[in-house]
Amino acid sequence: MEERETKGIAPYRMNQIVKTAADITDRLVNGRNLYSPTYHECEIVIELVAEAIKKSKNEYRRK
Repeated sequence: MEERETKGIAPYRMNQIVKTAADITDRLVNGRNLYSPTYHECEIVIELVAEAIKKSKNEYRRK
């Protein structure tokens, strides 16, 4: 069998990414954890998620 180089994101992986984004959006918009958030509060949540991802990325690379 030949090995082939995969470019981009595989469809299954993209589906999982979209589901995760949808879950975060659902939690924000429908008030599951935060009742009636403002746009500014939503931006804060997204920035906190982005910061957590950056920190975990840096920790993973150190090992």
